[in-house]
Amino acid sequence: MRPCDPTSGGAKLELALKTLAAKTADIGDEWSDDAYARFLETYLEPIRPRLKTMIDAIHRLSEVLNMAEQQCRDEHA
Repeated sequence: MRPCDPTSGGAKLELALKTLAAKTADIGDEWSDDAYARFLETYLEPIRPRLKTMIDAIHRLSEVLNMAEQQCRDEHA
């Protein structure tokens, strides 16, 4: 068992991204003027692809760590 599991951080990021999307949709129902469109374009839209890239990287890192951990176990078995 690793002292630090990157997948828990990835799961939190995934949940935050889903929450952000839901809240953005809720706000969009009430706030749909040009200022909201600029806010989305300037602040929120750039975040989504970056978060998805980070989440994918976390998953890949977790896979690599799992493989390394398994190899270490196999060498000491």
